[in-house]
Amino acid sequence: MAADETETGSRGGAAQAFEKRENAAKTLREILDRMGIDAEVSAFDDGERIILDAHGAESGLIIGKKGATLDALQYVVNRIISKKPNDGPVVVVDAEGYRGRREDSLADLARRLADKAVKSGRPVPVEPMSPHDRRIVHVTLADHPGVTTESDGEGLFRRVVIYPKGRPASGGDAHVD
Repeated sequence: MAADETETGSRGGAAQAFEKRENAAKTLREILDRMGIDAEVSAFDDGERIILDAHGAESGLIIGKKGATLDALQYVVNRIISKKPNDGPVVVVDAEGYRGRREDSLADLARRLADKAVKSGRPVPVEPMSPHDRRIVHVTLADHPGVTTESDGEGLFRRVVIYPKGRPASGGDAHVD
């Protein structure tokens, strides 16, 4: 009988995940409709997250400057469909693969700036960015043999600073965001 309970429990979990995925997609569609943006929304999950991908002629409006509108939409959708914090899988809102392209671009930028820090022997500050983007820079350079990274500043002005190894860092919060 224990096997039946486990089977039912996993079916219940799959049904909950399906329901949450469909509810998240419906919520995003309604928000985009209210914004006057004509876009299709596809939803799938990768086992850890629910991914909503919006695509259409006005994808640029959905993305916003450096993904700011995507981040805002993602926050709102998660707040609407999650009754409690950590209530099931997190919802990621994307538009035509923007998040993947942004991650690749940030990783390339981080490697170029790390090379610059090593060659110049001086710290190289990166432009202020979101916590998610800063994390990409930190993770990309975590195993770099010639540099360390720290976040510096507060709020909207928080940025990553890339330090060449061998130079003492500011003693702050290395790799913390």
